[in-house]
Amino acid sequence: MSKLRYYCQGEGKEEIRKLLTECQQKHNILYEILDLSRNGARDEKREREVYERDFKPRAKVLKKTTGESIIRLRSRRARHYFVSIPGTIATVADGKIEWYTQGDEEMAQFLKAVFDKGHSLFQQYCKGNGPCLVA
Repeated sequence: MSKLRYYCQGEGKEEIRKLLTECQQKHNILYEILDLSRNGARDEKREREVYERDFKPRAKVLKKTTGESIIRLRSRRARHYFVSIPGTIATVADGKIEWYTQGDEEMAQFLKAVFDKGHSLFQQYCKGNGPCLVA
């Protein structure tokens, strides 16, 4: 099963939630919203757990599908690294991330393309053929 996953803090951005809902209504593309905060505040431990669980095991695949290392999701500070996952949208196939992007504009651009072009475009991203497809 394929779906979209929106990593955010709290409810996330209204525009992104609206686009996710529109894609589901028009094309029956499932999505989930994963709130990484705890009681409305940033939870570094939870973000790191999600990074270790969802992104790190898929590092090679994600480098191939996005053209960038997952290292951009983390930063070093005083001998340890912290992860910044909120504000990320990913395509998930069979429970594994196949492609992702970050940033409000990039996420909105991707979702608008999926809304316009439908399930076939979404499936291409789920098969790791995405980066060159959003114009």
